[in-house]
Amino acid sequence: MTLRLIVLFLILMGTVLTQSSEVSAQKATKVYRFGWVDVFPKPNELSPMFQALKARLAERGYVEGKNITFEGRWADGDYRRVPQLVADLERKGVDVIFTPGSRNARMVRELVKTTPIVAYTCDPFEFVERLSRQGGNVTGVTCMTSELSGKRLQLLKEAVPSASRIVFLSEPEDSPSGLQRAQEAAPQLGVKLTPVGFHSRADIPRALDVVAAERPHALFVYPDPIHMMEEERIAQFAIKNRLPTMYAFRESADAGGLMSYGANHVDMAKLAADQAVRIFEGKAPGDVPVLQATRFELVVNLKTARAIGVTIPPSILQRATSVID
Repeated sequence: MTLRLIVLFLILMGTVLTQSSEVSAQKATKVYRFGWVDVFPKPNELSPMFQALKARLAERGYVEGKNITFEGRWADGDYRRVPQLVADLERKGVDVIFTPGSRNARMVRELVKTTPIVAYTCDPFEFVERLSRQGGNVTGVTCMTSELSGKRLQLLKEAVPSASRIVFLSEPEDSPSGLQRAQEAAPQLGVKLTPVGFHSRADIPRALDVVAAERPHALFVYPDPIHMMEEERIAQFAIKNRLPTMYAFRESADAGGLMSYGANHVDMAKLAADQAVRIFEGKAPGDVPVLQATRFELVVNLKTARAIGVTIPPSILQRATSVID
């Protein structure tokens, strides 16, 4: 190696070490404020997603009580409260706002123009133009639930081949593209898909009455915060009416749903924490590509299958990530 190359190498290494030292010094002296606005009620401190996000931030050097604080705001199932909660976070001067839920993310994006947003959404294309270098103040993670609607419907049909009339139960404003993708897949599977919507927790009983009146062969439940707050009620309704159900997340199968297929909330929380760290370390959110889920779980609840008189085919059980029995 020539003397000139050695000098250039030493200069480069010195620059890298200096930048690393500056980041470490900033991390040690500044207390970052992590804002979280959610449609859910305030989570239990032992909530797996909440704990996973905090633990991941700690792994990356951002430790609660040392150099990061958490400012959580919870809408208790009422989207009308979101603007007030977001305004409060901005007054607090948070460094980033984390927004779980597709509809929630759209609302926050419309309200917040400068504070960086890390969104956890089922369909990122509704609020960013491209997954890579989308510009603006929004980045985040996507569980790709909307894109997987056709696959989820296919799995439900494979589990219950006789199901030709299926109700698509959802909060219509959360992610309309989820319904669209399921409708596109339905004719190829020999399925007539009937949408039934709800708009609040109080509206769930009426929606379930509509489902019962439709007398479908199965129920496809699209995930959103409202349904997740009522998943036990929906699962018990389906068991009572002997309806096979398909969900997106394993928590719904744990609550009594027949099947779920989708990303893992804990995985997604860790990715969201990584996105926040990139922003803390100086990246503009518009230059931080949206991260997509890469691991998907197929969960089958055999206790529910027995309760509703459904025999799950071996082809499904062999592919299941987890079987509840």
